[in-house]
Amino acid sequence: MPNTSPIFQDGPAPHASQGRKPATTWFIILGTVVVLGIATLGISSLVSAKPQNAGAIIKNPSIATVEKKTIRDIVSVSGVLELSKKEIITSPGDGVVDTVYVQEGDQVKPGQALLQIGISDLQSQLESKELSLEKLNRQIEQSTVTYNFGRKQRAIEIDAAKRAVDDAQRELDKVKTLKDKNLASDQDLLTAQQKLQSAQDGLVKAQITQDQAEATYQLDMKNSLADKGILEKDIQDLKDKIAAYTVRTSRGGTVYSLSVEAGGTVNNYKELAVVANPADSRAALDVPETRIGSITKGLPVTVYVGENAFPATVETIAPSATSSSSSSGSVVRVTAVFKTKPEKPTIGSSVSAEIVAGTIQDALVLPRGPYLSSGNYSTVYVISNGIAKKQTVKFGVADGSYIQVMSGLNEGDRVIISDYRDFIHLDSFPVEEGSR
Repeated sequence: MPNTSPIFQDGPAPHASQGRKPATTWFIILGTVVVLGIATLGISSLVSAKPQNAGAIIKNPSIATVEKKTIRDIVSVSGVLELSKKEIITSPGDGVVDTVYVQEGDQVKPGQALLQIGISDLQSQLESKELSLEKLNRQIEQSTVTYNFGRKQRAIEIDAAKRAVDDAQRELDKVKTLKDKNLASDQDLLTAQQKLQSAQDGLVKAQITQDQAEATYQLDMKNSLADKGILEKDIQDLKDKIAAYTVRTSRGGTVYSLSVEAGGTVNNYKELAVVANPADSRAALDVPETRIGSITKGLPVTVYVGENAFPATVETIAPSATSSSSSSGSVVRVTAVFKTKPEKPTIGSSVSAEIVAGTIQDALVLPRGPYLSSGNYSTVYVISNGIAKKQTVKFGVADGSYIQVMSGLNEGDRVIISDYRDFIHLDSFPVEEGSR
């Protein structure tokens, strides 16, 4: 038979022989009451958090009037500090690094040695070339001495040949005189003529020998001097190369990077180190490709390094765009040179900047405020006759405390510029303005 006793009774408790409610039933009933109470409190809290309908009244919001102003067209960008001038030191050739004299971050003076590349092979080549040059110099000296003595001897031979010609000529003249007096025969005359001819031939031969020796000597000297010049150049090149293998900085400054270590191998033209003056810094900025058309060289820039602002100007504009890791669009690298340089800048640190691309005359503007973030830059609430209505807008450039209104509003419109989060879900609602 089912239990039909009431839950609560005014009379005495029933005897054990009468039916009782099980304990489980009591727990279920109590739990249901608690859950319903919590749910009621939650709903009450949500109702009190936001206006529930268009009839909710917003009291004393911040309001601004759309007006016309001349504003600057500012392109806000980000970037990094980089070195504007740096000395990139490369390897003078192939080799093994013997010693590294500096570390990254060290301050170095102009001409200071940074590292030493092994020169044992070059030193051997230099010694061999110097020995060859010394040997060639001795050969040139010996050839010169031999030529000078031979020249003297050939000069004597030429003089003797000349005397022989003179003697033969006098003998011929004497025979002709005797022949005219019939004191000499035709044979005597022929013999005298032949002696003169022989003497003249001897003189010519002596002169030819001298000319030949002179030409040969000059040719030998020319070749020897050419060889000497080649050897001297090779020796100087080796000396320069050996000197260059002691790698030095020409400008001095801070060692920003060091790409080698003792015992490591290097190839010709491999980058070994970068040395620069940290004061020679500039800002490398990533300008969105959509705004690069308004950027030209010489435009004023304000670069923010930490909490400090530094005036600068646009120095270079890259000829092509690249993809950006920080945004979905492409960017163009623009460098800005400082008018007043930061002291002890951290090269590679992030910076932000504002490039003044120009001015916009009679631009519709609103003050910047919380509504921009809470309204997601796409809607505003315009107040008319005590009612705030949601209006779709498009904003343009921001200049200081103002932002440009591109569309959706007219001059004179009154707009709520305080936080929208409490009523962004409403299309309209009454507004109660305080006394002004």
